[in-house]
Amino acid sequence: MVINESLRLYPPATVLPRMAFENIKIRRSFIPKGLSIWIPVLAIHHSEELWGKDVNEFNPDRFNSRPFASGRHFIPFAAGPRNCIGQSFAMMEAKIILSMFISRFRFTISESYRHAPVVVMTLKPKYGVQVHLNPLEP
Repeated sequence: MVINESLRLYPPATVLPRMAFENIKIRRSFIPKGLSIWIPVLAIHHSEELWGKDVNEFNPDRFNSRPFASGRHFIPFAAGPRNCIGQSFAMMEAKIILSMFISRFRFTISESYRHAPVVVMTLKPKYGVQVHLNPLEP
């Protein structure tokens, strides 16, 4: 839940470029063949209509108590046949690293941390993330 909420707030790719390879009709909209489409992942993940009034707050419980349409509203690695080939590896790696950290350390964000996410191909912290790690007592 923590990893999913982190990926919702800060998806690695903020937009997903796609190309229509054939004419497509979706409800009342028509997308002609050859049109370049940009799916705004960051906007979808920060939609108050989809995620509620606390959309900009870190709330991992939203993945426990609120059903969401995976592949429609939560798409940090895209969805369908063009999703990220490294998604399974990235999620496994994140789970292992997070479990190793929380089993061995108590960590807090440094007072010098400045929250400044920027888009440079992917979403990254402009000034890094300064964290204090304190070993847990055995």
